[in-house]
Amino acid sequence: MSAHEWTVDDVPDQTGRTIMVTGGTSGIGLEAARVFAARGAHVVLPSITRAEGEAAAAEIGGSTEVHELDLGDLAAVRAFAAAHTGPIDVLLDNAGLMSKTRRETADGFELHLGVNVLGPFLLTELLLPRIADRVVITASMSHAAARLDLDDPHFRHRRYSMAAAYAESKLACMLWGLDLQERLREAGSDVRVQLAHPGFASTSILDPTPFPPVNAVLNVISRRIVPTAADGARPLLYAATADLPACSYVGPTGWRQISGTPGMCDRAPQAWDRDRARRFREFAARETGAEPAV
Repeated sequence: MSAHEWTVDDVPDQTGRTIMVTGGTSGIGLEAARVFAARGAHVVLPSITRAEGEAAAAEIGGSTEVHELDLGDLAAVRAFAAAHTGPIDVLLDNAGLMSKTRRETADGFELHLGVNVLGPFLLTELLLPRIADRVVITASMSHAAARLDLDDPHFRHRRYSMAAAYAESKLACMLWGLDLQERLREAGSDVRVQLAHPGFASTSILDPTPFPPVNAVLNVISRRIVPTAADGARPLLYAATADLPACSYVGPTGWRQISGTPGMCDRAPQAWDRDRARRFREFAARETGAEPAV
């Protein structure tokens, strides 16, 4: 079957498999978790609050498990990983955010880098010995506009902008995935890393103003003209379940990769830089105190 023929109906039966979805309580993560559960998977939903996780679990139905996890707090990441001792078939590193102002995590990291990359990096390294099939990392088309300044990754000296910080965090995700796959290959592991981007999906992460009522109106309008969260989840589902070469980068294959059937996409040249990928991994390990599992 070619990628251009793939639909959500092609997601195979997931009975007996455990899939962990970070960011699975809203947006594209919730839509992906909904499909996994409907196909019979046991879905683990880490959530900042138990109430939010339980609401998502009740909505998607099926076999679910809810735990509290704040990816912006490395102590919480370590506690979560230590408490979760069961096997995992697929880890979907999907949690992400955008912040109009410069903010920091509990560990003093710039918020985008901390929550979108460093927290997930530590979580993945800690869980990797228990992952049987694959790690899927949610990336973004915005990685192509990033340069990732490792001399000032937290925007402590540079002028901050949401677009730059978000794009750099997503380029970091691409480099992290590239390096992780290389390490897995060298270790002789069958675990695969896949990178996926949702295109342009109408989710709360796109709230463009600081005023919730205004954002609510704009989101209603946007749902009429841009793809939905369910559309944005399709590349994640494809990356998590299709038989793909290791470290594929998938996304919508329609006009400008905004929407369409999921398939293989081209990544920016800087996302292929293995030396920079290695240096980012060394930086991430220093920042998080992670000891790479492979």
